[in-house]
Amino acid sequence: MRTKLTTILSATILASATYCGCSADRSTKPEAASATVSKNQELLNNSASLLASLLKDEKNLNKILLIKSHSKELGGLVDAISRAAADGEKQLEVLAQDDPGLNLNALELPSGEQAARKAIAKTKEYDLLFSSGDNFAFNLLVTQIDALSYGSHLAEIVAENAPRGEPARQFHSLATTFDRLLQQVTAQMRSLPQK
Repeated sequence: MRTKLTTILSATILASATYCGCSADRSTKPEAASATVSKNQELLNNSASLLASLLKDEKNLNKILLIKSHSKELGGLVDAISRAAADGEKQLEVLAQDDPGLNLNALELPSGEQAARKAIAKTKEYDLLFSSGDNFAFNLLVTQIDALSYGSHLAEIVAENAPRGEPARQFHSLATTFDRLLQQVTAQMRSLPQK
């Protein structure tokens, strides 16, 4: 069981250790119209794939609490993050079913980025596994600041490039939820005893 939890922990840390800058060419020239549509779809596929990967990992965040002692407040916040991620993952799956052009397997990360993410994840995994008490809480909250900020921005990018209407509203809502959870994580981090 500990090996499975370590694997889940590694995946969650990898997700929270990621950063990605994305931009789209918003050219309005007629000859660029088809290229823009293609670029918009590419941006949607890539950002939705990154979001799907993050949500898959974040929905399992609460499993770390099975092997680490924690406060009631930390447990409640981690459970809320896991639920929000699971809900977001379902929304993304519905969007993919409704849009046959949406590819949730278009991560397209360069090999250097992949290697850096693995190295960061290994460091954070070590920090979490070998810390306890307030140090564990601090380390876990730091990973969530990264993950929730990243997830919020990805959700906004998906919303901006998803079909208008309900899909866009859902992902704006997910971004807002992640922002609210990020504020809670920050507040909980500030409430930890100073050393």
